[in-house]
This record gives sequence, C-alpha cells and structure tokens, in this order.
Amino acid sequence: MKRVGPSVRKILHAFLLVALSFIMIISCSAYRNYATFQSINVVVKETASVEVGSANYDIKKLIKEVDGKIVSVKQDIDPNVVGAQEVILEVKKDNMIKEVPVVISVIDTVSPVITLKNDKVSITEGEKYDLGNNVVSVYDAIDGDIPYMVNAPVGAKYYYDFQYEGDIYSVGSHEITVYALDNSFNPTVSKFTLEVKEKPVYYPIRYGAPANPKGNNVVSIAYSLLGMPYIYNSAGPYGFDCSGFVSYVYSCVGKSVSRSTWSQQYEGTGVSYSEIQPGDVIIWGYSAGNPTHSSIYVGNGMMVHAANSGTGVVQDSVNYWLNGSGTHILTVRRF
Repeated sequence: MKRVGPSVRKILHAFLLVALSFIMIISCSAYRNYATFQSINVVVKETASVEVGSANYDIKKLIKEVDGKIVSVKQDIDPNVVGAQEVILEVKKDNMIKEVPVVISVIDTVSPVITLKNDKVSITEGEKYDLGNNVVSVYDAIDGDIPYMVNAPVGAKYYYDFQYEGDIYSVGSHEITVYALDNSFNPTVSKFTLEVKEKPVYYPIRYGAPANPKGNNVVSIAYSLLGMPYIYNSAGPYGFDCSGFVSYVYSCVGKSVSRSTWSQQYEGTGVSYSEIQPGDVIIWGYSAGNPTHSSIYVGNGMMVHAANSGTGVVQDSVNYWLNGSGTHILTVRRF
C-alpha cells in the first residue's frame, strides 16, 4: 500500500478547507435569502375597504405596514362584487420577490333614492288612495329598482314599504313614511302628507220657494232685540248666543227652530242666496257641514244676529261679515 506524501496531503487539506468555506458561504447566503423571503409581509388597515363600483382605488392607502416594497398587484379585486376579496401583491426586498395575499372588503354604503310625485296628496273622506301612486321610483345605484313588499318579515332586505299610524283615511292630515332597504341593508326614508278632507255636505236648494209668511214679524222681533247681551249657550229672553237668538225669535212667532247652528243648517227649506228674503236664516262656516254662526236676514243686504260678547245683538251688513269674519255662507234656510 502506497502512502500519500506530505505534498499531496497538503493539497487535499487545502481543497477541503476551500470546499468547506464555499459550502458555508452558500449556506449563509441561502439562509439570509430564506430569512429575507420569510420577513416580507403586508398588513392592511382594519378598515381596508373599497366602495362598490369604484373604478380606481389606491392599494397603498389601505396598507398599514409593509416589510419590503410593493412592485405590482398580481391579482386584483372585482370592485362590482360586494364582499371580502383576496388581493395578491408582489413585494420586493433585497432582490427577493414574494407574492403576499391580503384581504380587501368591497362594501356598499350608499342608500337607495326615493323619488315622490308630491309632498302632499289630498283626497276626500270615503275615497281610497293607493299610496304607491305617489312613488315615482325607489332606486339603488348598485341593486337597481327596489320592489315594494307588503308586511316584510324581520331581517328582510331589498324592499320598500309604507309606515304610518292609525287610520290614514280618517279626516285630517296623516304623515306617510316611505322606508327602503337595499341588499346591503342601507336604509332610506322619505315622507309625504296624505290629507283627507271632510266629505262636502250638499244642501238641497229649492228655487222659487214660497215666501216666509212670518218673515216680516221675524224681522220686527229681531230689531226689537238689538242691544241685548251675548250670553254663551243662552236662548233668551235676557241674552243670546247666535243660534239661541234665531231659535228665540222664531219661537216668538210660533215656529219651532232647533237650538244649535249645526242642526239649523238642515232645517226648513234651503234657498239660494240670490232669492233670500227677510226672515230667512243665514248659516255661516268655514266648510260645508261645519257651521260656526247663524243670523237672521232683515233685507237690503243686512242681517241681525248675536255677534259676540263684545257687541251683543247687532245689525251688520252681510258683505261686511263675509269680508271680516273669514267665514262664508254655507246655506240659507227658510222656515
């Protein structure tokens, strides 16, 4: 067996040292690269979100921290789809490039738009009205037209309905709320008023009605009571309110006339004001069926009545009362 000489041993030893050094250098470099690769990371903000339908957005504004440099977006979101989506970023550090996935939410925070025809709708008592007739559209930029749903269940979305209190067809003004939800539970409300007017009272008029046979006597008695005091809820003989005055005067000529203005509007025969005669009773009010005052016509455009507590029984011009009281003639009654 040949022995290796000292020179050969030295060469082999030197080679082994070089090889070992090379391996150590390669190993250290690989470890550093591995450590660098592993350290590359991206942390998004807790509120990292994009409004649905956004054409462009800046990913860097959604990043809280990044270890490295974002060089490209390999996989982007679909901005037209609501929900959490994965974005893959290419991040570079020390010549190492790593694909880092992060989650970005596409959100919808825009509420539907309700368009109404009118802020106020007026109908007459007894008339039914479809509330939907006052809705032009309920539209959402993402979901499109929002449909109407009756009695929507708890947790429902993508619908609109009407909210109100009580009987909206009773006389008066009623607030109607149009309430809408889109697919992302974004709410919208819009309001309008439904005004229900009292059904008009029609007073039958008899043209050419016979003259009041006791008209002149009624006028004489009415004049004789000028200056008497106004006493609320009194029908004489020492004071009167308006309807009490009419009832008392007619009782003096043997004619029974009821005690209230409300009932007097339906008694006797209705005649046109153009055919009014002395002794006829004028019923005043703001709207048909809701009288507020009564007086006795005495001729020549004048009337006698228990006006108020300040004047008592006085003579007034019918035109003056029309212009000054704010009321108008509801009906003329002939007894």
